[in-house]
Amino acid sequence: MSTNELIVSKEYGAGELSREALAIRQTVFVSEQGVPLALEIDDLDDRTTHYVGFTASKAVTTARVLVNAHGENWHIQRVATLADARGHGYAAKIMQTIIEDAKEAGVHTIDLGAQVSALGFYEKLGFKAEGDIFMDAGIEHRNMVLTLN
Repeated sequence: MSTNELIVSKEYGAGELSREALAIRQTVFVSEQGVPLALEIDDLDDRTTHYVGFTASKAVTTARVLVNAHGENWHIQRVATLADARGHGYAAKIMQTIIEDAKEAGVHTIDLGAQVSALGFYEKLGFKAEGDIFMDAGIEHRNMVLTLN
């Protein structure tokens, strides 16, 4: 595998991948952005699908997906990439993998709460901003939706 190649793995629930994901999230959200650890760790890790992207066997990017009760909507959370791995398109690849998986599952919409600083990133993937800006963990966010069918 070349240094820039990304392999995306996924796993439902609190297993080895969720531990890799949490390590990335703690680095990005807690250490870099100052989100309190008590807010970052929640009871959803055992009820979500964790996507983790690896380069040369190192976990560098992550996201998790919560599926609603009827399966027609997926809610993406905790999208994060380690600082030294940014700028290579890794987060876009993990998002594209989630979008493809959602299409295959017959999902109608995908939504997420995007940090305002990342709105352009999600817009390039086809997401549309909805509603007003809101605060989450002391950071401005905005809801975004991608309609698949």
